[in-house]
Amino acid sequence: MSECLFLVSDIGGTNARFALARATGNDIAVDAPTVFHTVDYAALDVALAAFLDLKGRPRLDAVAVCAAGPVEGEGAAARIQMTNCPWDVSVKALADATGVARPVLINDFAALARAVPELKSHELHRLGGGKADPHSPIGILGAGTGLGVAGLVPDSGRYIAIPGEGGHVDLAPTNTREIEVLAHLMKVHGRVSVERVLSGPGLVALCTTLAALDGVAVDGQPTGADISDRAAAKSSPHAVEAVSMFCGWLGSVAGNLALTLGAKGGIFIGGGIVPGWIARGRGLFDEALFRRHFEAKGRFEPYLAAIPVQVIMRGDTALLGLAHAAREAI
Repeated sequence: MSECLFLVSDIGGTNARFALARATGNDIAVDAPTVFHTVDYAALDVALAAFLDLKGRPRLDAVAVCAAGPVEGEGAAARIQMTNCPWDVSVKALADATGVARPVLINDFAALARAVPELKSHELHRLGGGKADPHSPIGILGAGTGLGVAGLVPDSGRYIAIPGEGGHVDLAPTNTREIEVLAHLMKVHGRVSVERVLSGPGLVALCTTLAALDGVAVDGQPTGADISDRAAAKSSPHAVEAVSMFCGWLGSVAGNLALTLGAKGGIFIGGGIVPGWIARGRGLFDEALFRRHFEAKGRFEPYLAAIPVQVIMRGDTALLGLAHAAREAI
């Protein structure tokens, strides 16, 4: 069977990853991605041209691209308006730059969700629960620059990805300390979404808020990575508490997602933060605390206890999902 060649790209506010993917029959292989800093390229077509030049201008059978944010419009008019990147991420821009008539453009967590059924056991890290029900929905969420959320619904032997903006739902505290944190953040932001705490910037917000509640200041102007490093080194009690609170709150939000979707097919955690913490192997991610918060839903605790949760450890999962979407497009 002849090989099909796809261009796939995952565009974020800071970095854009481009790769070629090859499909032969049911097998799909994704090349190692080339990472560009979005600030180095004036527009998406310039970055695409640079990547295609690098690869020798191959003939493409399909193009599939994802970006953070909802897809607005349909068909040739579809586009994603990104908050932290000025690029025109649109079907028209992709078609003009690549010569492919009908590029696929989807939300980044829809791309991640599309790949979940294709993942192998060694690409996942299990966080308890029972056996997944293959006939039930699946929930996907992940924290990085923001908090992405999506779902998968089974349909006649396949799954349909449901993109959403679940990172912007209201933040719900579950104990006194979380109530204090929420009250402090409300003074700053008014309404507080889950993304305000479950993200890289959210880690900073948690740490500075916890310190402020205790009447002290945080040293310097740390990033989310700095907070993680300080927690790992145990050099800052508020960084340690921020990471711990992050783990618990993520469990609560994941449990809410499981209840909302009826996700007996499992919950999958992606994004950059949690897989990165687990890969570091320094005890940053409190799996037991996450699981306790995940299951702490009163009368529905037995319901949640049976649902498996797994962390996606494969780094190019979104690109794999895009490759499958590209194959479906042809």
